[in-house]
This record gives sequence, structure tokens and C-alpha cells, in this order.
Amino acid sequence: MGNSSSTKGKVLAPADQQQQHGQQNPQEPPYYGPCAQYQFVNTQVTMTTPITFSATQMITSNIDAYYPTLAHQMEQGFRLLTFYHIPGEVTRTGGLFSQSVNMPFQAIFCRYPQKPYQERYQLRVEKSIIQPQMMWTGIISTQSQVVTDTSHLFQTIANNTQNGGRLVCLELTGQEVQKPSFSLRNRLPTKGVDLFFEIPMSGMGENYIYNVVNAPITVSLSGGLRPTPVVQCDWLGILAQNLGQGYRLVEIFMDETETTQQGFLSATSQQNSQWFFEKPASRAYDPTPVYQGTVVTHEIKISQAALSGARTTTNWEPVMQDMGNRGWELACILETPEIRYSGLSTIYQKCLIFFQRPLYPQ
Repeated sequence: MGNSSSTKGKVLAPADQQQQHGQQNPQEPPYYGPCAQYQFVNTQVTMTTPITFSATQMITSNIDAYYPTLAHQMEQGFRLLTFYHIPGEVTRTGGLFSQSVNMPFQAIFCRYPQKPYQERYQLRVEKSIIQPQMMWTGIISTQSQVVTDTSHLFQTIANNTQNGGRLVCLELTGQEVQKPSFSLRNRLPTKGVDLFFEIPMSGMGENYIYNVVNAPITVSLSGGLRPTPVVQCDWLGILAQNLGQGYRLVEIFMDETETTQQGFLSATSQQNSQWFFEKPASRAYDPTPVYQGTVVTHEIKISQAALSGARTTTNWEPVMQDMGNRGWELACILETPEIRYSGLSTIYQKCLIFFQRPLYPQ
């Protein structure tokens, strides 16, 4: 899965087993900067809040319910890195016919106790939407395509990254309530997105510019009762190219755009990922690398129980804490379609955990 590395030394490709056992990677140069201290906060987010968004009825997250928990950590000097939905787990609440569900999220924060001064930020959460639409080729076709309109998403980012505001992460948190209609046969439900920004409390933060890279992820399936997906994407190549231009990685977002080609006993799909990179506006024309990056492969366990539903075990906290001891800051977590089966009720899903740290101590 893209085990390339940068010849300029800006992206390291550590061996997965070395990372899991806390061993130093021989490729990793000495680092004399501050250690990153992580904080993990688990919370249940209830998807019950009905809102009307551009004449669209949405079931989405209640920001007021989880915001105080996140804001409290930022008051302690932590910075939010991601607010991540734990995959696999959804619990219905309010009875059999209720549309309300609880979804587990994990907020991951970090701070640098060794730094003498750190800018304080206030958290801002904005709601946006993406609008996928199904496209067909010909009357009888083995190919389907989903095209997604993300214009509102990008406008929301532009509106909130002025006067020093910075994008932290974005997460799918809602879906349109659709009524059956033949006229909507090619229109998929609109998806809700929560966007997280940090706003400098000083009110005088530097502006940042963003570079968004669209990268295809190819997924192939062949015949069998339990086909194993084969995933191809130049993860490290994309990371190295942009770090090499002085950017840092902020987020990787799967925007629902997808092309699928069906065969007799096989299928191939190409899913679109959007990589968000940032750097200070004052360095817009300066390509000098500032960060180095690395990617750790990690498996999460999803177990299905007859009565209690799915249970997900991530167990990535020790990995991140170990990386933080060497100055590595979490950039984002990306779930891949790669899975393996264990028995009848358990699967292991492969995730990629992206880290970065300054090339030189700051």
C-alpha cells in the first residue's frame, strides 16, 4: 500500500511491527524537539437534532451536547487534533421506530509541556453539507459513478480561515431525511459534515493558505465467499510531495465520490480522497520543507454480538503516546477498505495513522 519513501528524507516509512512494539526505527534521525503529550476523550454523540439546511431536512449531531467537553480540554492548554467517529458502533435510542442514534466519538488532543509559550485557541464548530449524486452510463451498464458536490464545504472553510482561523478536522455527522420519490432515484441523501476550526484567542493570528489534493484510492475485489479488498494508493508519495513544498497535513476526507466497475466475479472501485494541507500565508511562495512525516499501519477490531451490537476496539492510544514521546504529532486517521476476517463475527480493519513533526526544533 504505497510503501515508498522520500529521497529528501521528509517522509519516513517505519516498520509496522517496530512501531507496535515501541522500538526505535533505524531510519528515524535523532530528534531534539519537545515531546507531544496526548489526551484522549471518549464521548457519545446523539444524532437527533432535526435541522433544515438549504431546504433539506437533516438528522445530525447536537453541537451543544459535545462542545463543552472539547472546550474544557482546550482551556487546559490542549489543542484538538481530531474528533473521530469510532467505526462500526451505532446504538439506536428512543425505541424501535426512533430515528435517534448514539455514535461514539473520540477527541484526540495534544500539548507540548516543554514549550515556554503556546498560542491559546478557541474552538469553533460549523455545519456544512456534501451532495452526492448517482450517475449511470448507458441503458444497461456495469459501471456506476457517484459525483459529489463539495462547494458548500469549501466555502465554509474559506469563511472560517480568515483572521487566523485554522482548519482542524472535518467529520461526517448527519444525513438527509428523504421521503420516497421516483424523481429522486439518481439523487443520494445529502450528508452532513461538522467542521472544526481553532481561532486564536489573541485575535491576531497569522492567516493560513490551504492546498487540497484529490487522490484516487483503487479498491479491487475478486470472487469468493469472503473476498479480501486490495487497496492501492500512493499514500507516502502524496505526503512527501506536499511536505516537500513546505506544507503540513491537516486532514484526509473521503468525499463519497466513487466510480465502480462490475465484472462477473470481480469489482473495481475508485474512491476519491481529499487531502488538506496548510502553511502560513507569509510562506506562500517559500517551498522550504518545515515538517517530516510518517505513516503507521494499525488494525482495529470490530466484533458483532447478537444482543449488544457491534463493539469496536481501536487500541491506538499506546501507539500515539509512543510516537508523541519522539515528537510526532497526529495529523489524521484514515480508515481503509482493507479488512480481514476472524471467525464468523469479527473483522479487523486496516487504518493508516499519519504523523508529522518539525524538521528542526521550534
